Amino acid sequence: MLKEERYDKILAILEKEKYVSAQKLSKLLFVSLPTVRRDLAELDRRNQIIRSHGGAKAIEPEHIVAPLDFRKTVHSNQKRQLCQAAANLVNDNEIIFIDSSTTTLQMADFLGEKKNITVITNGITLAALLVQKGIKTYCTGGEIFENSLAHFGSFAEEFIQKFNIDAVFFSCHGVNEKGMLADPSLPETQIRKVAINQSKKSVFLCDESKFFLSTPYNLMHIGEVDYIITDSDSIYRFVDNKNKIFVV
Repeated sequence: MLKEERYDKILAILEKEKYVSAQKLSKLLFVSLPTVRRDLAELDRRNQIIRSHGGAKAIEPEHIVAPLDFRKTVHSNQKRQLCQAAANLVNDNEIIFIDSSTTTLQMADFLGEKKNITVITNGITLAALLVQKGIKTYCTGGEIFENSLAHFGSFAEEFIQKFNIDAVFFSCHGVNEKGMLADPSLPETQIRKVAINQSKKSVFLCDESKFFLSTPYNLMHIGEVDYIITDSDSIYRFVDNKNKIFVV
């Protein structure tokens, strides 16, 4: 049986059972446990399943990463307000990182007047917009993910680590009930961690729709972020330091 055939069978099984152990898959597919584990690792990398407790879980609809073109249209006006406020935190001569989320995409429209800034991003669409504005831009390179049109993986992470970053601007899928910033994509979560670790300050952009959403992979607690830009008073449930909050 070819790999892609096995992947399809695993996904079909998970549609019915929601969770299945690696041992059971080994028996159903007539392949070894190491082969099953490699298959599950690949499907997890593609964000098609969630590996869990010696097996795999189906991804619930709210955990699926939607295509970029669709996500750009969701809450577009709110995102634009957040981006304008975020751009006000960018100073001349700074090196900044902007992630590939659609929430930060419109920052490109508000950075044209900044002097001598350098932007690093893993977002291909954002990089193209920044270059059109005459802004010095580095795109990380690395493996391209189709849904997000962005680079992820070790190559992109190592590229980011070459820079001393003044500020990182990012978003994610949502903020869960415990105040954790969470995302359905492990590679996206990982690249944000790397960028934040390389940066002097972190700026999180979050519209009202992102609060109280639970997805598999945690990035950090919202209280650990240096600055939060949002349009929702829900933020005060998790953070009481008003000096770090900008409500637009």
